[in-house]
Amino acid sequence: MYCGACARDLALIRGLRARHHDVQVIPLYTPVKAESRESSPMTPVFFGGVNVYLQQHSAIFRHTPAFIDRLFDNPALLKWAGKFAVSTRAADMGPMTVSILKGREGHQRKELVRLRSFLQRGRRPDLLVITNSMLSAIALEVKRYLDIPVACGLQGEDDFVAQMAEPYCSQARRLMQQNARAIDLFIATHEAYAAKMADYLAVPAERVKAIRMGIDAQVYRNPGPRHRRPFTLAYLSVITPGKGLDLLVEAFRKLVNEEQRNVVLRVAGKVLNRHYWRQITSTVAASGLYPSFEYLGELDFAGKVEFLRRCSALSLPTRFAEVRGMAVAEALATSVPTVVPDVGVFPEMISLTGGGILVPTEDPAGLADAISQLMDNPEQADRMGRAGANGIVRYYTADRMVDETLAAFHDVLAAQSDEHDHASNHLHCSVAVACALDDP
Repeated sequence: MYCGACARDLALIRGLRARHHDVQVIPLYTPVKAESRESSPMTPVFFGGVNVYLQQHSAIFRHTPAFIDRLFDNPALLKWAGKFAVSTRAADMGPMTVSILKGREGHQRKELVRLRSFLQRGRRPDLLVITNSMLSAIALEVKRYLDIPVACGLQGEDDFVAQMAEPYCSQARRLMQQNARAIDLFIATHEAYAAKMADYLAVPAERVKAIRMGIDAQVYRNPGPRHRRPFTLAYLSVITPGKGLDLLVEAFRKLVNEEQRNVVLRVAGKVLNRHYWRQITSTVAASGLYPSFEYLGELDFAGKVEFLRRCSALSLPTRFAEVRGMAVAEALATSVPTVVPDVGVFPEMISLTGGGILVPTEDPAGLADAISQLMDNPEQADRMGRAGANGIVRYYTADRMVDETLAAFHDVLAAQSDEHDHASNHLHCSVAVACALDDP
């Protein structure tokens, strides 16, 4: 419900609809928490999180009648359950991930058949899009009964699977490779990740296309100058160990307590790991940093834009290789320079935009040094922010993402059909939106 993948997918859906294509949005696991400024109509939830969990742990719920399943799929119930600290850590998700990947042979067979039957009853799509390869069992079912092309997003699931204990890690990868044979097109978020995932899934490189994620840059544009005093450092993401807020707090402590600098740290995002958050707040309190530390919780879209416009720099020191970097792109669009680790999507993003400084991963001292550079050279930081905003407009707009995705869809359709008009005119597709990753 809190994933950057959902925000990216919904931006794509809005762009497709704006170009007069028919798009059916199918939420999986939970209702999608959309932050868009306009509504995005969706079907009922499939593979509802409560049903999937119960079917995993009890054979009774694999055979319950439809009216019982509908009760557990109630959006109000799923939203209520989502308020609690439900674990989506990879280390805890091995058995369920493998079961979902088994498709008809897994414990959630009933959910798969229900989704397929829904697709069969409606207007036959030209194309089905699933948003990550851990849902790839759906492709096998769709190929068997609807015989339509299937596209699949790649959203960091390789890192998620790598954190699982054996034998689940190896089993999940093997099943993903088997299921990948039924998928016509994979979409990665940057070139290096496309090459990595072609190898990971054992598919030809030409079936994996790199399409950078996009945002509506205009809504983030900052009409005023970059905020300078006090120097306000921002963190915008969910709060889990993988996102590295503790590393940023340590750099913040070094700047304030050791270097006696006037820095404010503002943190925004939902707490998904309460134990980790208690460790963060204990460190802040023990270091006497609370006068300069502020936690704003989860922000709506307008609040997020205002938050970014009131900061001097943003840092997201993730411990893993980010595949999207949504919050960093949003900061750059607001003319805010960034400090990010030199892994994942960030080297490409910073190279294309010139809007930030790369530092080694898990290096609080390196973070502090980079932040000091921005503080000591405000004109250079301003230029970096402007370059970042221009770079987002050039390389990371939603319009470009939609155009490139449509071109890839049409190529797949043309390869599947001798009817040229099927690949060049009106497109009707179904998009299964699901975030099963602890990578918001």
